[in-house]
Formats: sequence, C-alpha cells, structure tokens
Amino acid sequence: MKLSKRLQTIFDMCPPGVAADVGSDHGKLIIALLQEGKITKGYAIENKKGPYERLVSSLLSEGIIDEIVPLFSDGISDIPNAVNIVIIAGMGGSNIVDILAKDKSKLHYVETIIVDAHSEIPLVRKEISALGYVISDEKIVEEDEKFYEIIKFSKKDVAFYSENDLEFGPILSIEKSATFKEKYIQRIKEIDYLLNSKNALPKSKIEQLIKEKEKIRGIL
Repeated sequence: MKLSKRLQTIFDMCPPGVAADVGSDHGKLIIALLQEGKITKGYAIENKKGPYERLVSSLLSEGIIDEIVPLFSDGISDIPNAVNIVIIAGMGGSNIVDILAKDKSKLHYVETIIVDAHSEIPLVRKEISALGYVISDEKIVEEDEKFYEIIKFSKKDVAFYSENDLEFGPILSIEKSATFKEKYIQRIKEIDYLLNSKNALPKSKIEQLIKEKEKIRGIL
C-alpha cells in the first residue's frame, strides 16, 4: 500500500507491538503496519460516522477485520491493555493532548506514542513529556507545501526540556535537516514581509515578530 510521505515517516518510526491509531480515517497507515509485519494486531479508532463506515469497509475489503479492530470512539478510552503503541496523526495539538490526558490510566501499558500535530507543537512536546515520556525521535517532512513534524515519545520517568527544545524540537534542532532549515528560512521571510508591509502593526506585535526572528536565527 502506497503511503504519503507523512504516513511513511510514522510507519518507519513505529516499533513492533500492538498499535492503536486514533483518527484512523481510511485505515491506510494501520493496514500497512499490519500487512508489512510491523504490528501483530491493531485498533483503528474513528469518532465520526462517515469515516468510521469507510474504515470498516476498508478493513473488510482487505480481509483483516479480525486483526485490526475498528472502534467507534473519540479517543483511547476503549483500547485494551494489550496496546503498547498509540498513534495520533492529523489533529490539532490541544486535541491530541486532551485525548491523552482524559484517559491517562490507559497509558499505563503504552510504551510509545507517535504524534503528527498540525498546530501547537510546543504544547504537545511539553504535555506528553509531562505524562512520563521522553522525545526519542523526531522528523520533519514537507508535503503539499506544508511542513509536518512527526514526534515519537518513549516511556521514561523524567524529561527536562528547554523553551527552545519545546519550540524547535530537541532532536530536530540538533540534526538541522534541509527541510528543517527550509521551514524556518521560510518563516523568517514571512516575518520580514510582515515587518515591511504597509499595514501598521501594533508595537507589541512588532516586538513579538522581532523576538521570534532572533530565536530562529539562533537555532539556524
């Protein structure tokens, strides 16, 4: 099964085990994980009727509805203790954090959390780390002219991250891949455009943009 660059990155990060994919959509990722032998069993979770029905249809057509169990749920409340990997992709950061925090007891057996947050990424790093995980891997990919940061968390008692670690990623900011640099060079250009535009900006906004630009230059 052909995966997008973003889903392929999540696939490559996933360790062996039993996975729950929250917001599974058509189930492409979790189906690929099972068929390629990455996982032995999966739980595909959807909370909207239409996507859930499409998910069930995909699992039936592949003949794997016994190996991948569809769950009509809005999070991880229904996952069994056998699940040791949770994947949450394609959602806003606060939504991801809420899903995990709401059912913290379900994380007792979860060794790995992989997320693809489309907003509030520093919040995701901070809050999931506070649940007892460390950032063990990070990748940044560009797809359809958008940048996505895929973060893998592994269970560990304590992790301390600086403000820069939370904002830019403790691994991404060290590796400084070409895609990482491209994202923030592009952001500097956006800031310069805003600062040089004819539209008057409040002083506080100007100061905020200048500070952000300085932080980015310090990382690059």
